[in-house]
Formats: sequence, C-alpha cells, structure tokens
Amino acid sequence: MKTINKITVIGGGSTYTPELVEGFITHKEDITLNELVLFDIDNERLNIVGGLVKRMIEHAGLSSQVVLTLDRPAAIEGANFIVSQIRVGGNKARIRDEEIPLKYNIIGQETTGPGGTLKAWRTIPVVLDIAHEVEKYAPNAWFVNFTNPSGIITETLLNHTQLNAVGLCNNPINFFARMSRLFNVPDKEIFLEWIGLNHVNWVRKVYIQGQDRTSEVIDQVAKDGVPNYSFDANLVRHLGVIPNNSYLKYYYFPEKKVEEAKLAEKTRGEVVLEIEKDLLTKYANLDLKIKPPELNLRGGALYSEAAIRLILSIALDKRDIQIVDTLNNGAILDLPYNASVEIPCVIGAHGVIPLQMGNLPKTIRNLCQSVKSWESWTVEAGVTGSRDAGLSAFMSNPLVPSYTVAHDLLEEMLDANREFLPQFFK
Repeated sequence: MKTINKITVIGGGSTYTPELVEGFITHKEDITLNELVLFDIDNERLNIVGGLVKRMIEHAGLSSQVVLTLDRPAAIEGANFIVSQIRVGGNKARIRDEEIPLKYNIIGQETTGPGGTLKAWRTIPVVLDIAHEVEKYAPNAWFVNFTNPSGIITETLLNHTQLNAVGLCNNPINFFARMSRLFNVPDKEIFLEWIGLNHVNWVRKVYIQGQDRTSEVIDQVAKDGVPNYSFDANLVRHLGVIPNNSYLKYYYFPEKKVEEAKLAEKTRGEVVLEIEKDLLTKYANLDLKIKPPELNLRGGALYSEAAIRLILSIALDKRDIQIVDTLNNGAILDLPYNASVEIPCVIGAHGVIPLQMGNLPKTIRNLCQSVKSWESWTVEAGVTGSRDAGLSAFMSNPLVPSYTVAHDLLEEMLDANREFLPQFFK
C-alpha cells in the first residue's frame, strides 16, 4: 500500500468532487491518503460539498483528514498531486457560450467551436495563476487537469509552465468499459490504438487478449450491439476507424446539432444549473454519506477511476499504459511537436511517455489537423490576449463558416465575457 501525504483539489466545491472521493474509497486497499484539501472561491458550495466529503470519508472508515480552505497558496503548499476542476464564470457563462453562437447557426457547445474557445480564454489566465503558485509552493507536484476544454488547457500548461502536468478525460475509460462488456473480458486484457485529441479522437485498432478484433466491433456497431454507442454504421465503415466520443457529432453532423439546440427548451447549461441545484440540496442533507446516484445525470462517469489510476501509476511507478493528454513530441507525425494529443502513454514515477502512433488515417487527418489548429491558436490568444490570434482561432475552427461570421461572433463573445478576459481588455 502506498501512502500519499497530500492531494489538493482546486475547485473542491464542484458537484463532481464526491465522484473523485469515491475513487479514493474504492481503492482504499491500494492507497492511504493522509490529507485531502479542497479549495474553492465559493465558501457556501465548499462547505456543502466538503461536508458530504467528510461524511463519505468517515463512513468508509478512512483516516484521511479533509481540509476545506479559501486560501489557495496554503492549499497548494506541499501537495503531491493537484487536481484541477474549475469553471471560470460558472454555468451562467456556459449558457452565454451556448446561446450566442446559435444566432449565427453555429453550435455553442462548451468544448468545441466558439463556446469551447471562450471557455478556454476565461480559464487560461486563472489556470496560469494557479500553475505559478504550484511552481512556487509545490514544484514537484503533479498537476492533473480535468478542466475543460482539457486538451487546450493541458497544452497551455505544458508549453507555458514548468509543471509536471497531464490532462485527463473520462471518455477513454468509458470506451474500455464498453469493450469489456462487449467481449466479456477485463479491461486489462484490452489495448486500444486511441489516436487524436481530447474530444476529437478515434480508435484505429481494438485488440482483445492480443488479437485484432476491430472488424467485429464495427460489425457490432452495424447491429446496434455496442452499448451507449450511437454513431451511424455507414460513417464508421467509411472512416475505417471507430469514432469514440459524442463530441465528434458536432463536427460530423453540425446542422443536426444546431437544429436540436434551437428546438431544445433549455440549453445544456441551464439543465446543468438545475441538476447542480438539486445535487447541492442533497449534499446538504447530513444523513447522506455516499455519492448519490443522481450525480450520474451531471456526466463524468468513471471520472474517479481515471484519476485514481493515474495517481496510483505515478505514485507506485507502475509503468502501465493509460490514455491521457500530453505533448505530442512526434508521437503523431501529422501534428506539431508541441501540440497536446490524447493517446496511449506509459505512466510511472518517471512521468508520461507517449507511444509512437505514426500517421493519422487519411479519413480523419484533415478534421484532426483543423481542430488542432483551432486549439493552438486558442492557446496563443488566451495567453497573449492577441485579437489577431483570436480571429485566427475562430477562422480555423471547422464549425465557423467564414471570415465575416468569425469576426462578428468573436467581437460579440469577447464583449459578453469582458469581465473574465483581462488578457483581451488590458
């Protein structure tokens, strides 16, 4: 069993935090955590969520001390791992991100298109401030980023700080779970050639116990035999690879997604606001001592398992293979060296080493390169506050149809987010 002295959660008042804590409880035979520190800027949320976390820890019989604090440097100092799950501007900003692009017939989803761009720009100044405090108060810590858009934020951290940083998403571990159910094998007997970027990725090959079973997965897609998978079989056959996350629908079916958003009674942000309100009411119930099942409505299934596996692999020097967001460094030959990518990596005390994945298949290369161009321009604009870079970010995104739309939408969304964008409004 490994003892970890201190893990700090930045954004500890998030309704996701009990999901993360459940991971420590599930793996209590593998890890002893001396101190769990929850930091947030919202004292009310912090106390509600933190109260539930303390009850969960006590109910599970763990000895971990739970500390709630509004003091960020104190939260960071001496931590072994920093987990970031922040949302700058809250869900009200998310709702604006969703509503404004619809006026231009563009989807405003929070990790793709203009919505993802503005979420990144609000987040980058804050996450860099946090990162510089980690460099000062916990320079040897691992910074585990769950904050969306995860690939963009991770690329910012890896190119503009000295941190040991890695990005995580729950999509890979959920796809492993689907394959585990499909072939009735534990996920440790599965290997996926997972290629692409965060939320823009595909599975090139599925190996089960060392055997290539990719064609069987595609056949099962055609028969609706893959649980929770909804991509059209004809599209999958055409691509020759398996789209493996729902975010690709915004690129493959943009007109349909815009129509659905316009017909919806509420934006996803409005729905999440209601879910969070109900969750916080449940969390405040002093009789609640476990993660409530209603949290699944919020999304993030198996988020805790992804986080704990990564932490254990680093702490125990497991040198196993996990799918994470890291610098490309030539792993995908069609993307820049300093770009963040989401691919299989060897994880251990030494850090994160990506596996060589070669060239992208032709059927997905153009989309992946276009989205990466958008992501990298988004990082540059978010760090520098350059409106020229911001315009390039909008123009390079596959969902934005023209310069005219990019220019007008950029100006409207910048103005709507003025209070959160110090780099653009100096």
